Amino acid sequence: MFGFVLPNLDSLDEEEKQRYRAVYCGVCRSIKDRYGQLSRLTVSFDMTFLALVLGSLYEPFESLGSKRCPIHPTKPQAFAQSEFTDYAADLSVAFAYHKLLDDWRDDRTIKSRAAATLLGNAYRRANKRIPQTCAAIERALSEIQEMEDLISANQEEQENPLKKDSGNAGEVNRFLPPDAPANRFGLLLGDVFACKDDFWVTDLRRFGARLGKFVYVMDAAMDLEEDLRTGSYNPFRYMDHDSQALRDNLEYLAAGMTEVFERLPLERDLHLLRSVLYAGVWQRFEAKENKSHDG
Repeated sequence: MFGFVLPNLDSLDEEEKQRYRAVYCGVCRSIKDRYGQLSRLTVSFDMTFLALVLGSLYEPFESLGSKRCPIHPTKPQAFAQSEFTDYAADLSVAFAYHKLLDDWRDDRTIKSRAAATLLGNAYRRANKRIPQTCAAIERALSEIQEMEDLISANQEEQENPLKKDSGNAGEVNRFLPPDAPANRFGLLLGDVFACKDDFWVTDLRRFGARLGKFVYVMDAAMDLEEDLRTGSYNPFRYMDHDSQALRDNLEYLAAGMTEVFERLPLERDLHLLRSVLYAGVWQRFEAKENKSHDG
């Protein structure tokens, strides 16, 4: 995802903070166990949240312990591992690999290409473990890139009719809404959360889809100024994008996301999960708003 799905630590008590760190460390340790030390760099708040949600719903067996690691060589760190920290580990590698490839396509730096190459073997192992999910990620990210390019091309055509391309990109895209890429990313996250074909698959898929659209649009709101400057695709470029309009759009999406979340029969870590969805996901946006007001 985009690094927005993290807890609001100020709203958690010490036990909840320790619980979050234990699952985060559990995901990190699962990455090491399945993909090696180097791949631990892919650990994220986003996949920790996924492991917490699925763990709360299904309540699997957890392996608890406390060990040192390269990041914490002197003090043992508590960890909690389960089938869902393993799943989060697989996803961490898959998403990180494709993020590096996307960076390579954007900036063509040796650093991005080298990092993707180093992660290549780990991704091939992930692809063997979750082949359908990896295929869904590849397909979705390719479609999202195509949608973004088409929308940008059509907008440029409308703004500069004399530069109209001789091809039919504009015709293909004429009725493609600006938020189509966000919807597609939401569908991808829906598939990621719906990892079991059972009674909860529909609500998990719907929750993942709404969370995915929210974080995509949140990322767009955060990048708006830069995208307007560079002419890059951004859904807010094609609609009202003053500060209040951005917040109104995000609050609408957040309400839909939390409404589906509250349908899930979660008990374990519920307050911790709510701290992510009701406060944590807003932290970077509000920090940027406050900085803008102070400036």
